[in-house]
Amino acid sequence: MRRGRPARLSRERVIEAALDIVTRQGSQALTMRRVAEALGSAPMSIYRHVRDKDELLVLLLDRIVADLPRPELPEEPRARLMALLTWQHGELAARPWIVDVLRRGDVMAPSVLWLLEELYTAWQACGLSLQEAATANRIVWNFLLGDLTQHVEGPADRAPYQVSVPAGADPAQYPTVAALRPYWQSAGRRDRFGDDLAVLVGVLTTTAGRGG
Repeated sequence: MRRGRPARLSRERVIEAALDIVTRQGSQALTMRRVAEALGSAPMSIYRHVRDKDELLVLLLDRIVADLPRPELPEEPRARLMALLTWQHGELAARPWIVDVLRRGDVMAPSVLWLLEELYTAWQACGLSLQEAATANRIVWNFLLGDLTQHVEGPADRAPYQVSVPAGADPAQYPTVAALRPYWQSAGRRDRFGDDLAVLVGVLTTTAGRGG
C-alpha cells in the first residue's frame, strides 16, 4: 500500500506550525529546527519560505493582528483613545508570547499600522500636535508594555520586592514611605491598569501645547 505524499511545504504551513509552537510553549521555544520538526521537514527547507526567525516572528504578529476584529470606537477623542489603548492592552495580555517578543526586540507587523493611524489621529483630536502625539503615544506604550511585562513575569506565590521592601520600611526613618503601607499591601494595586491609564492619558492631553 502506497503512502500518501506529504503536504507540500509552504509559507502558510510554516506560519501555522510556528504559531502553534509559540501559543503552547512561548516565543523562547521557537526555533527553525522545531518548526521543521513539526512539519516533518529538514531545517534548511524552512529557509526557502522565511529568511530567519525575526522574519517569522513578524509574519506571526502580522497574522494575529490582521485576524483580530477591530473594536467599536466612540467619537469623543479622549474616550476613543481610551478604547483603543484598552483594546490593545487586552489583546496583548491574552497572548503573553507577543509581550515577550515586543519587549525583547524591535519588531512591528505591517497590519498594526491602522492602530497607529487611529492613535495618532485621536491624540491630535485631543489637541496635541503631530510631534506631541508621537511623544505621548511612546510614553503610553512604554507604560502599557511595562504593565504587561509585570503581569507576565510577576511571581504568583509571593509579593515582589517592589512591594515587600517599601511595605516594610521603618516609619521612624522613612515616614512618608511607611505611611503608604496600605497602598503597597493593597491586593488590587497591580491590577489598576484602566485607572492608571486614564490618569496618564488625562495628564498628557491636558498639557497639550505647553511644550512650546
